[in-house]
Amino acid sequence: MRAIVVDDSPTMRTMIKSHLNRLGYTVVGEGVNGVEGLDLARTLRPDFMTLDIIMPEMDGIECYRHIRQLENPPRTLLISVLAGEPRIISAYESEIYSAHFLKKPFTEKELKEKIDLLFATGAMPYPTVGETSAPMTAAPMPASPSVPIPPTVDGSDIPPIPLN
Repeated sequence: MRAIVVDDSPTMRTMIKSHLNRLGYTVVGEGVNGVEGLDLARTLRPDFMTLDIIMPEMDGIECYRHIRQLENPPRTLLISVLAGEPRIISAYESEIYSAHFLKKPFTEKELKEKIDLLFATGAMPYPTVGETSAPMTAAPMPASPSVPIPPTVDGSDIPPIPLN
C-alpha cells in the first residue's frame, strides 16, 4: 500500500517513514504542512496518509476537512501530542468524528494497529458534510464545562490542561 507522511517535524517524518517501511508500506510522498499534504493527496492518490494536527500554514484538521472532499479520499490517520484529548475531539467532533487518532509518542506496533483500523472500517469511512452517523473509533467525548473549547488547534490558543 502507498502512503504519504505529513508532519512539520523532520524527526517525526523520518520515524514514521521508517516504521511504515518496516511494516511493508511504500511511502510515496512527504510534506511539512497541510497545504503540502493536500497537494500530495490530490496528485499522488495514496491509499492512506498520516497527518500531524499542529502544523504551520494549514493545520492537520483543516487539511483533513479538504481531503474528505476529494473523490475517493485516502484514509487518514491524525497524529498529535493532543490526539485523543477530549476537548480537542469535542471541538471538532462534527467534522472529524470519522478520523482515527494516534497520540505521540507511539510505537511501531501502535501505528500498525491504527493503520489496520483504518482499513477494517469499510470502503468509505468518510462522511459527507452533514452526516450524523456514530464515530467509528470511540463514543463522543463531552467537552469539559470548566475549560473553554479552543477554536483552532494550531497550538497558539489551546488553554493549558489542568494537572489535578
